[in-house]
Amino acid sequence: MARTKKVGSTGRYGVRYGAKLRRRVLDIDKKRSEPVRCPACATKALRRVAVGLWRCRKCELLFAGGAYVPFTDAGKAAKRAIAQRVAGDFLALRSDDEEVVPEFMTPLTKEVEESAETSPTEVDGGLETETPEVSPEEGQE
Repeated sequence: MARTKKVGSTGRYGVRYGAKLRRRVLDIDKKRSEPVRCPACATKALRRVAVGLWRCRKCELLFAGGAYVPFTDAGKAAKRAIAQRVAGDFLALRSDDEEVVPEFMTPLTKEVEESAETSPTEVDGGLETETPEVSPEEGQE
């Protein structure tokens, strides 16, 4: 059996698929197989059961995580947002029902509101004028 010094577990692909893709697969394999601490008991006994499922061998905790790593960046951001919401720290998060208008938009919105308040009948002095529609056939006669 041949030894692989640089390519590691991706030596099974030989010269196929290109060096860059094989390097990416090697990084993913290394991240997947390195020991990770359990979030419940803090021992390095976390193992991947299936894609996205991680189990601690000591405390038998089973949880969903990333495909190759148990804690993804998106998962960490979501956990942080939930913690802020639960703690009541609303400086970083706003509720969806509040409508905040930026300062540079306020003159524009005031002008739009004022123009919506004045209707065309008030501008014309209360008289509604209709322009008769002329068909192209009538104009030629």
